[in-house]
Amino acid sequence: MIRADSSFRAIALAKAQARTALRNIRLTLISNIVIALSLAVLLYRENGETPILWWLGAASALALVRAWWVARLARTGAAETAPYQVLHHLTALAFASGLLWCVVPAAVGVFAAQQGIDYITFIMIGTSTGAIIQSASYARISLAFAMPVMAATLARIMLTGNGSDYIIALDGLFLTFMLFRAAIGGEREFIASQTTALEATDLAASLASANSEVLSTNRALEQIARADPLTGLANRSHFREAAAAACRSGQGVAFVLFDLDNFKTINDTRGHEAGDRVIAAVAELLRSACGPHDLPVRLGGDEFIVVLQGDDVAGRAPALARRLSGALTRPVQVAGQPLAISCSIGIAAHPGGPIDVEDMFARADAALYRAKDDGRACIRLFDARMQEEFLLQRCIDSDLPGALARGELHLEFQPQVALATGQVVGFEALLRWHHPIAGLIPPPDIVHAAIRLQLSARLLSFIGDAACAFLRALDASGAPPVNVAVNVSPRELTLHLPARILMDLTQRHGIDPRRIEIEITEEALFDPKQCARELQRIEHYGFGLAIDDFGVGHSSISNLMSVALDTIKIDRSFVHGVSANRQNQQLIAAITAVAQPLGHRIVAEGVESQGEAETLRMLGCSYGQGWLYGRPMRAADAVAWLAGLDEERRSERQLA
Repeated sequence: MIRADSSFRAIALAKAQARTALRNIRLTLISNIVIALSLAVLLYRENGETPILWWLGAASALALVRAWWVARLARTGAAETAPYQVLHHLTALAFASGLLWCVVPAAVGVFAAQQGIDYITFIMIGTSTGAIIQSASYARISLAFAMPVMAATLARIMLTGNGSDYIIALDGLFLTFMLFRAAIGGEREFIASQTTALEATDLAASLASANSEVLSTNRALEQIARADPLTGLANRSHFREAAAAACRSGQGVAFVLFDLDNFKTINDTRGHEAGDRVIAAVAELLRSACGPHDLPVRLGGDEFIVVLQGDDVAGRAPALARRLSGALTRPVQVAGQPLAISCSIGIAAHPGGPIDVEDMFARADAALYRAKDDGRACIRLFDARMQEEFLLQRCIDSDLPGALARGELHLEFQPQVALATGQVVGFEALLRWHHPIAGLIPPPDIVHAAIRLQLSARLLSFIGDAACAFLRALDASGAPPVNVAVNVSPRELTLHLPARILMDLTQRHGIDPRRIEIEITEEALFDPKQCARELQRIEHYGFGLAIDDFGVGHSSISNLMSVALDTIKIDRSFVHGVSANRQNQQLIAAITAVAQPLGHRIVAEGVESQGEAETLRMLGCSYGQGWLYGRPMRAADAVAWLAGLDEERRSERQLA
């Protein structure tokens, strides 16, 4: 590397010397012709010898040849392509000119006369000095001309002179030495200055190269930071920037949000490598479905979004969703095997004007959840109805923290009874919130808002504390021991530790954990592995476990057998009008036929008539809950109601 750098620098120096020599030699050649003409005139006037005129012609011709050759070298750019050759040619031509000039002191007769020595010597030395001064970049050119001239001049002085001439010759020799030394020194100074310039240029180039590498690295890092490594699509970070800019621009903007249906099943059954291949294949389909100005993004996992901007986004977004949904109807090849996949798509479109990016994403997210609720593998557009729900959600999200802090939420308790005897065996705790503007908020909306706001653990603590206080109030009233069921969202099983929260509360209130039953929906059974640890903890602490709204989800018999359940609650949609609905009767009979051998208690929800209660009992259902037995009541009212019911039954037994 060092040798290569040295060779490169030597060539660069040679180029600089060649360029400078070509530039300076023009003036030298003009001076050469002028001085030759002056010298010829002087010599001709001294003795009238015609040979000097021939010499003048030869000197002028040689100078013109040198000028033509210099012009040719400059025109062809030889100083850049062959600098060493240029320097050699200039040196050779200078030496030829020097040999021609040394003819004057060697052969011209005027040197035979003493009076001619002084000015002839002056002219010769002056000519050599001018040549040396004009060729400071490359000393050999000037020395090639001056050495023959000075040598011939000093030799002629020594041969034709006297004692004084010897002194002049000695001075001339000393001057020649000084001139030659100056020529070599001038070349060294030129080389030193060029070396410094080259080093500065190299440093600047090195800094420029380093800066270019840094910029290139920064661009690569920026690309990595803005792109998803698996798919090459834009990532969440890039989405935040681009989507925020699109929403601020005031132009039309639309979000097409989608994720794959049941993607976790693919990972669990085929492995994560197969899952990655599916994601990569979907990304390619998404690229082909998008237009050149659309921004496809992988938000993470199996969740994607496309940002559209400009005119007619309300029409372009559904068209894109249909193209994508249609492309996914064809199976994806994974490890040579076809794999059928589908996606749920939510669309939010804003025709124009600035809008908050979080609002846009929330609208697309609401549309996506509607698509999932409607059976998956479908497309839903955020509409006026969703807008009302969205505004309600925003209202709940805004007011829930304050409502919790002020104690505006409360529990109501609805009794559960044995269908055969009417005996109260427990209560279900139902969350209530009377919002000052929206009215009564459904419990699922409260729970979902708490999850969004990361208040679910605090909400569960409030529910558990109220349930334990209710049980203590029942015990204090002398009522027979009963259980209380509290609802826990499947999302909460993975977000925090609800069993531990409830265990701490039962210990604080002195309540037997077996009197608390935790109700979860079928979602938890659909993927029991994800909730397995918390379900085991529920069993370990001694809490009861119930499946709420059974029959409307996607549970299987294997799921029922994989979890230590205590209670199955049949959804009210199958109970309403069951006395006259043969299909629902068959469904309930099938549920009881499966659940009873497994030791599960069966509770029917929404029992409103005696006929429904009798039909359910005949179908094998042992317990019921509904308005037939009692509406949801505040804790104090429920305690009083149960005490009154017990008093009434004692009176009936006494009369009997």
